[in-house]
Amino acid sequence: MSIEKITSTILDEAREAEKLALDEAQAKCDQIIEEAKQKAQAQREALVKKGQEEKEKIILRRKSVAAIDSKKVLLESKQKVIKECFDESIERITNLPREEYIDYLVRVGINSDMYGGLLTFNEKEKNTIAPEVIKRLNEATEAMRIEKYGDRPFSERFSLNEVAEPITGGFWIRYRLTYADNTVGTQVDFARTEMASEVSRMLFEEE
Repeated sequence: MSIEKITSTILDEAREAEKLALDEAQAKCDQIIEEAKQKAQAQREALVKKGQEEKEKIILRRKSVAAIDSKKVLLESKQKVIKECFDESIERITNLPREEYIDYLVRVGINSDMYGGLLTFNEKEKNTIAPEVIKRLNEATEAMRIEKYGDRPFSERFSLNEVAEPITGGFWIRYRLTYADNTVGTQVDFARTEMASEVSRMLFEEE
């Protein structure tokens, strides 16, 4: 075989080996690129899924916070309504027509289970309705007083304290060491306590 033939054969084999090596390298490159694409796609999908989950968690947290805030606002509003209702009731009672208001105060005085004592009013009521309240209260408790103490001229009657106090309306009764708070504000507070459960049921029960 001539030198030229040998040289040609070697070159052909070298080119073939080079082609095989390049083809193999290209195949490996394509495989690496495809695997990289698949990993990137998997990571993207994982990130998207995680992002969606985080998004849903954030939405749920915000909804939960919003629900708590709305309930808090609603509760504060209802409590404000209750307070306004009871506060308004004080004004409504003290502004009843004269006779109705006197009737109310006499009933409250009778319920104190006292048959005499010094009555303290605010300045306005001391100068207007106090004498009538005391007169009617003495009349209303006369029978109970006689039954308890006998018809003795020195037994205690209701009388007016000439010193007025800044109370909401109504009066205090003091007899020796016995004391009764018949002010309108205190009576409303008693009613507020007694009605608390019923008011709460009406306003705060689940709808």
